[in-house]
Amino acid sequence: MLFTCMQILFGVHETIVKINSKSMNIEYIQHYISAHFNSRTIVENSINIPASKANLYHRTFLLKWLYSLYSKKNKPLPELKESLLQRYHKAIKIVLPQKIIHLMRYKIIDNETVHLTITPQNSQIALKLKTFLQVRMTSLPTYLELKLETPYEKERLQKFLNSYKIINVPHKHIYNKQEMNDFFYTPKEEKQEIKIISPLSSAYMVLQMHPTDDIKSIKKQYKYLAKELHPDRVASENKELIILHTKRFQELLECYEIILHSA
Repeated sequence: MLFTCMQILFGVHETIVKINSKSMNIEYIQHYISAHFNSRTIVENSINIPASKANLYHRTFLLKWLYSLYSKKNKPLPELKESLLQRYHKAIKIVLPQKIIHLMRYKIIDNETVHLTITPQNSQIALKLKTFLQVRMTSLPTYLELKLETPYEKERLQKFLNSYKIINVPHKHIYNKQEMNDFFYTPKEEKQEIKIISPLSSAYMVLQMHPTDDIKSIKKQYKYLAKELHPDRVASENKELIILHTKRFQELLECYEIILHSA
């Protein structure tokens, strides 16, 4: 039976809540899920919370909340609420009428540090960003701290800001344009040097090493990055992330060979 604003479906392995109306604002529920369900995943227009018998309070509260929204627009049978709460341990899938847009807010701390807040939070986005940007990234309770110490790293961030398709996640960038331009600004002399940068210098940048580093340190760094970027590491993830890892892994391998041949 189709309801105008919301449907509640009892599957064998999951409880599916379909919200069919864009007028029903569940922004607060998204924040609640982000704060209390670390294992959730977000795929296009659905929020997925895996099955678990842990975290009873938050799972029960969420189901009560969804039921209250449902009952405002419908006249459910008295048994529905009880049946719904008995399924607290099963997976919960919330389907929205449109894709979830992740808001990415940037705050410039100094000439090397950027704080990035993603709403709603999603661990998969952090993994994709780390893979693409290849910068020092620290996950803190409410934001990601990015350390961009080289022109190459800033260039990668600038490329990300100019494209909405790189990580294949619907998102919108929010930042102060003047502050960000100042953060990316490079004097003319440095710009000229970047234009004529050699393949060998670029290779050292990709490995985040310096030409004065010994070969033993370079090999150690290569093994570390190869392990982080190997496609097998994300074999269970979506196709886009596997492709991204494959490209970055190939780039790393080519740069490592350039450095070895120059030694």
